[in-house]
Amino acid sequence: MQQDRVKSAARVFAILEFFSEHRQPARMHEMTASLGYPVSSMTALLRTMVSLGYLEFDPDTHRYFPAPRLSRLTNWMDASGYEQTVVLDAMHRLRERAGEPVVLGTQEGLHLEYVVSLHRYEGTNSHIKAGTRRLMIQNGIGWMMLSRQPYSEAISIYRQTVTRGLLRADDYDEAAFAATLQAHAATDISVLHARHLCAPTAHWNASMVSTLIPAPYGHHRSLGVGLHGPTDRITAKVEMLSALLRELVVDLKSQL
Repeated sequence: MQQDRVKSAARVFAILEFFSEHRQPARMHEMTASLGYPVSSMTALLRTMVSLGYLEFDPDTHRYFPAPRLSRLTNWMDASGYEQTVVLDAMHRLRERAGEPVVLGTQEGLHLEYVVSLHRYEGTNSHIKAGTRRLMIQNGIGWMMLSRQPYSEAISIYRQTVTRGLLRADDYDEAAFAATLQAHAATDISVLHARHLCAPTAHWNASMVSTLIPAPYGHHRSLGVGLHGPTDRITAKVEMLSALLRELVVDLKSQL
């Protein structure tokens, strides 16, 4: 019995691979001829897959085809590659046009983690290594993400940050937090200067212009892109950098 179950499982995957190769609806006799399975076994397998919602059956043409439910099982895997293909290509183009370092960030608990960092080719640079973390409430991308969350979730991030001793409430109270959150909720672009942060930072003369970017359905984390560098240089280009980030969002939306 166990051997029969293993054989049936193997045959299910073979049917899926058949559709992956042929990429069009097929009748049972076509699959039977291609895979060499007994008609009785193929009939049982197809009926089961249809009843579970993984195959669709057209009674008029008597053809089968994978159902949307099947693609939803694995689209999260395709989504993870989105960051290293579509987004990374767009970031390289953005760096070329902006002439500034570009980072990709995502939330990791109380922190914003930079998962990709593209440095400037030449001149003064403010280096951010991939894997670097900043507090969500000390970061432009982090603020943009928090401002799109329910207030109960955002204030929980603030309170946990204080409770764990990562920030003093005396330096930055809940009223100040709420005001900054509201300001970011009203815009699609964050302009943040390190010298204005509520806690000291190693890059006090650095600034970042950032925005949130779209992700495909099923992607497992929110994403934001930022352009950063010395404050005087970023401030002088802030309008141009903001426009480029908005164009980036439009470009990525068109590829979803």
